[in-house]
Amino acid sequence: MLKKIFIVTLMFAFSLSSVFAQETTTTETTTESEGNKAREELSQNFVDALASQDERLLISAIESGSPQVKALCFKALSEKGASSENLLEAINRYVSYGLNAPSSQNSDSMVRYQALQAAKAAKSETSVEYISQMLYSEQETSNIIAAAQALGEIGSPKGVAALLFQLRLAKTQAIVYETAVALGKIGDQAALSDLIDLAQNDQYFIVVRQAAVDAIKNIKPSSGDNNSGSSSTTTTDDTAAAQ
Repeated sequence: MLKKIFIVTLMFAFSLSSVFAQETTTTETTTESEGNKAREELSQNFVDALASQDERLLISAIESGSPQVKALCFKALSEKGASSENLLEAINRYVSYGLNAPSSQNSDSMVRYQALQAAKAAKSETSVEYISQMLYSEQETSNIIAAAQALGEIGSPKGVAALLFQLRLAKTQAIVYETAVALGKIGDQAALSDLIDLAQNDQYFIVVRQAAVDAIKNIKPSSGDNNSGSSSTTTTDDTAAAQ
């Protein structure tokens, strides 16, 4: 009997200690979560305050701040716009921020993503070269999509080569879709052959192939085709007149 009471007492004591340990862990987790949230709010408030002041302060925060602060600065620029050359230079330099770092560096990836959003909002052709170079090395799907969208919004033919690289790489159907949309917005003849192949490729979802079809509609006809048509018409008219 005493042995049974002793065992029950031990079991009760063990259960009680487990409850206390669980409560302590929960409290610590909650405290840590609240602390992280407070730090995030502080960083956001800090960037908002800088954005309302001289742009030099924002650039200084981009250069010297943590990856979180850098990302928030570019997010602010994507919302308010970046019209000055100094801000555009900062955006262009950071679209490849931490690109060669290990993939676990999510904070670096977020900086690139927000810099791309700022470049898309700015729509400056000066960004095309930097975004294009970044597309040849980027591994993050969300960043590749953001880069394709930015190049599509800027609309420069200089971005076509990098977009075709991603289209042919075909890492995901989402990337292929966004790349096709971007190529359609640019409307350059250099993309026509690849878009025709994509539109006929039944390995892709219908929505992806439709994006290729829509892009083909936006491709500007080559001047050579137009001249050929005009020449043919002229020849026909001359022949008819001679008869």
